[in-house]
Amino acid sequence: MTKELSPLGDRLDRIQLPPSRERGYILLLVAVFMLVLMGSSAQFFSRVTENTRMSGSMRDNNEAALLAESALNHLMGQFVNTLDANANGVADQSDAGAIQLNMPDPTAVLMPYMYYVSAGTALDQTAPSLLQKVADGEASNAAAAALVVPRVSNAAQTMRVNNLFISASIKPMLYTLNNNGLLINSVAANWNAEAGASKAAAWIEVTQDPVQADAVDLYVQSVAQAGNAHTYLQRYIGTYFSSVTIGSISVLAEASNIVR
Repeated sequence: MTKELSPLGDRLDRIQLPPSRERGYILLLVAVFMLVLMGSSAQFFSRVTENTRMSGSMRDNNEAALLAESALNHLMGQFVNTLDANANGVADQSDAGAIQLNMPDPTAVLMPYMYYVSAGTALDQTAPSLLQKVADGEASNAAAAALVVPRVSNAAQTMRVNNLFISASIKPMLYTLNNNGLLINSVAANWNAEAGASKAAAWIEVTQDPVQADAVDLYVQSVAQAGNAHTYLQRYIGTYFSSVTIGSISVLAEASNIVR
C-alpha cells in the first residue's frame, strides 16, 4: 500500500503561532528592556565622565597647592638668605631695613617684588590684604586698573595677578615647571604671557605692625595655577623694628609667639 505524504503547506498550517495579543506583549517587553539598557548605559557613561572630570580637578587642585607652596617657600628662603634682586651687591633683607625709616612713603626703597596697600602714600595698614584682593579679582574675572607704583589703594576691592607686573624691574617672581616637574624661573614678561599650564607668582606685602606703629611687618604671598585650579598662600616672614639693626630678621621669626 502506498502512503501519500502531506504537502509541506499542510505541515505549516499545523504550526501553532502565538496569538497576536501575545506577540504584542513580547514586543513591548523587548522595547522596555532596550530602554532600560539604554538608560543604564547612558548613566554609566555619565558617571565615568563625571569621575574623570573630578579626578582631573583634584589633580589640578593638588598640583596648584604644591606649586603655590613651592613658590612661596622659594622666595622666602631666598629673601632671608642672600637674594639680591636689585643687583646692588647688598642682600635684599638688609636693604629692606630702610623701609622702616621711610614709612611715610616707602615706594623708593621697596625691593622689586614688594608691594603695600595704603589709604594714601604711607604704610598705614596693619593687616595684609593684597592677596585677598588678588584672589577676589581672579575669581570674579574683574577688571582692575594697572599699577604705576607698587602701592595699591586700600579702596580697591579687586586686583589681578597681571596688574602686579608694573615694569621689567617692578614685578613679582614668576615661576613655571620644567619637563621634570621642577620649579624654575619663568622668562615670560608677565603672568598672562606665561603660556605654561602650570605657573606661580610670589611677592612680599609690607604692612605696618599692628602693635608697634613704627615697626614694619613682611608677608610672603603666592598664587599658583594648574589647569583651571588656583591656590593662594600667605606666610609671615618677620618684622623690622626701629630698635634693632637695619636688616636683621631672625630666621626663627615664623616660629615665634607673635600673633599674625
